[in-house]
Amino acid sequence: MGGRTTIRDVAAAAGVSVTAVSLVLNNRPSRVSEERRRIILEAAERLHYVPNQVARTLVTQRSMMLALVVPDIQNLFFAALAKRVEDECRQAGYSLIIANNSDSRAAESDIMRRLSARGVDGIFLIAAGESCVDVDDLRSDVSECRCPVLFVDRLADLDWIDGVGIDNRAGGRMAAQFLLECGHRRIACISGDIRVGNAYERREGFIQALRDADGITPVIVAEGDYRFEGGYDAADSVLDSDATAVFCCNDLMAMGLMRRMHERGMNVPDDMSVIGYDGIAERFGFDNPLTTVGQKIGWLAHETVKLMLDRIEQDKESEPRHVILPPELIRRGTVRII
Repeated sequence: MGGRTTIRDVAAAAGVSVTAVSLVLNNRPSRVSEERRRIILEAAERLHYVPNQVARTLVTQRSMMLALVVPDIQNLFFAALAKRVEDECRQAGYSLIIANNSDSRAAESDIMRRLSARGVDGIFLIAAGESCVDVDDLRSDVSECRCPVLFVDRLADLDWIDGVGIDNRAGGRMAAQFLLECGHRRIACISGDIRVGNAYERREGFIQALRDADGITPVIVAEGDYRFEGGYDAADSVLDSDATAVFCCNDLMAMGLMRRMHERGMNVPDDMSVIGYDGIAERFGFDNPLTTVGQKIGWLAHETVKLMLDRIEQDKESEPRHVILPPELIRRGTVRII
């Protein structure tokens, strides 16, 4: 059989009407018997039938496309998360569009308008840093979208929108408590932009855990930008202090810090113990096994897609729902006991 297999070809092979095939393949209510349904599905599989998505959209009012908007696709955490979200979407029969907003509010607003006009069935949004500061503008953009929008990872002002993320405050506490258990008392921190919700929560959880331990305060708190260069640029101020350990609020900054340590002839963990956050360094072949607070990216992706599909397919009008997942401590070789 030449050319693209059509619904008429499936109907002829199954010995049924085109209408019956359409009802079965679109999973619509019908009086088609289970036996005939089986025959139709087997014929479609045998002929390698691929639905005409344009035609299906006209019938179902669904594009079977979802979109993920990220601040920086070059960030290894966002890249790893995008891969796992795409896997989950594919298993559910959806295609995923990935868009990069370059951590810009203006770009994010334009992308959301374009995706909504294109007819995607839902948007997963990791908000730009500016959007976490001025939520009103973002809320206005969401209200104009023709599809559900779900916050992922950066969960700012969650009372009005669905969201899935990690308990970042608990993760910061976890990092501090582990360093304290290892005997460290002079501890530094390289945070992200604290205007962004997850960066603020990680830092505050970390500082509060130190404060609860006999009033300890960080030796120094340097602000990075969640990028490799942010950790590298902040490294000298940390390394020139009397800190014995440092908590980097993501793995990329920890990698940047350790690169600078190597340049200065310093060793991890002998000269400085280092703990990161995310759990992505080893996944991308980083050769120094990093002690870190892991975000369980596969679980995060699964719960993110699950909540979106529930919203699309079953429950469009209920109150916003939030899924907050626990982090995990991943002990490797960059923290020593003193």
